[in-house]
Amino acid sequence: MTAAAAVTFALGSVLGLSQGFWAVIAALIVTQSSIGGSLKAALEQLIGSLCGAVYGAAIAYAIPHHTPVTLGLALVIAVGPLAVLATFSPGFRIAPITAIIVLLSTVGVTLGPVGFAVERVLEVALGCAVGLAVSVLIVPARAYGSVLRVAGQTATLLGEQLEALADIWNRSGFDISALPTEIRKTLGTLEMLSSEASRERRSRLADEPDPEPLSRTLARLHVDVSTLGRILTEPLSEEVHQRLAEPWSDVARAAARLLRHIGQALPARQPPTSLDPVVKAIAAYEAVVADVRRNGLTRGLPNDAVARVFALGFVLDQFRRNLEDLVSRTMEVQSSR
Repeated sequence: MTAAAAVTFALGSVLGLSQGFWAVIAALIVTQSSIGGSLKAALEQLIGSLCGAVYGAAIAYAIPHHTPVTLGLALVIAVGPLAVLATFSPGFRIAPITAIIVLLSTVGVTLGPVGFAVERVLEVALGCAVGLAVSVLIVPARAYGSVLRVAGQTATLLGEQLEALADIWNRSGFDISALPTEIRKTLGTLEMLSSEASRERRSRLADEPDPEPLSRTLARLHVDVSTLGRILTEPLSEEVHQRLAEPWSDVARAAARLLRHIGQALPARQPPTSLDPVVKAIAAYEAVVADVRRNGLTRGLPNDAVARVFALGFVLDQFRRNLEDLVSRTMEVQSSR
């Protein structure tokens, strides 16, 4: 940021911009933690400033604003539509700000609305160009590395959640409502970083695997684990509980070990461990469920309890397929090292 501000200020002075500080501000905003983030910020700043400057100049010409009343009316007409644009992305908040500056700035009196609007856009364009150049040329940070780091954190948290669910039937009154909160936060961060990494790929600034499938797979696994937690919150009959508790714990702990290993493998771009222990544990659980059904142990259970027993098997099947996908994505990351 320091380099971007210094270079922009120097260029603004050389070019003789009357309000070069706007270029410096734009450069600081555009200089993000990754190249993908800088691309997004530069595009939003440039489009927002252009829209605000053009629309603000048009309102300045169309509505005389020499009195407080007419000026207030012009401001409302200028800001209202642009505020709607800003709701689509926080980056476009620069549009109504630019329109206000065009209407209210005393510099605009000497330059005229059009001249001032043009200079304002040039200032922002200069700041965007310098900020983007600094992001690319000076210690460039790729968003994909951050994607792998946060994806690893998400996988580790999912493993911890499964570890907590492994013996949930033996922990009466255990509240799982707080378990997914941190996972949702990391998934939100992962989605944002994946968008930045995808933007780098489209701009040919990075040659990495598409991050979106990895993000989607972890989101599906989060849904699976949360669904398992909801199914397991209510205990079953003592006999069924004794038959299913240990096989379920084996499944949960095997999957938790796999997820924790992947949580370390992703940021290090290492190969994942084998999925076989999870597959074998799920097969053993399904065999016990089939035996319980053959022996008629579910006949005396309430309908909702019977539904939960078989819903658990269905979700585990989905969970296994999503784990297979995660293993494939981890291998893809490792092969691109």
